[in-house]
Amino acid sequence: MIQRDLYLHQLVSYMWDGQIKVITGIRRCGKSVLLFELFRDYLLSQGTSAENIITIELDKRKDVKFRSPIALSSMVEAKIQNSAQQYYLFIGQLPTA
Repeated sequence: MIQRDLYLHQLVSYMWDGQIKVITGIRRCGKSVLLFELFRDYLLSQGTSAENIITIELDKRKDVKFRSPIALSSMVEAKIQNSAQQYYLFIGQLPTA
């Protein structure tokens, strides 16, 4: 696997700026690896609980139902249940119109 230290560092440096992060790029350039592996591993190494990282891959059969904004919102709300803890939501493979 190619290490993407520069991109990981940029993602980490903007973590707390109050903005949603969107990772874009051409097909198969490593966007999912950066998010679902490298950034996730970083969060875990910093003490974030795996239960506080919510991952959705909209191209996977198990997650297709979350293409509906209402279903996605309901699932996230059920997971966090008004918790004061910090959660991370990773959504991959957004469908194009």
